[in-house]
Amino acid sequence: MDRIPRGSELTDDEMRALRGLIQRNTGSTGTIARPHRERLLALGLISAGMGLVMPTPAGRIVARAAAR
Repeated sequence: MDRIPRGSELTDDEMRALRGLIQRNTGSTGTIARPHRERLLALGLISAGMGLVMPTPAGRIVARAAAR
């Protein structure tokens, strides 16, 4: 990833999934639809490990900036 994606590059469902993760702070991989999870992972907005997905600092920035 060369840059942090803009919130406008995400679909409404992807943004809701990202914000939901941030509100919960962690979540299981089953809490986000697979296509959204894969895209958010590819964009570097979330990370996955040990059965959990978590927002990255970039994901928090995107979610916060889009809320304004």
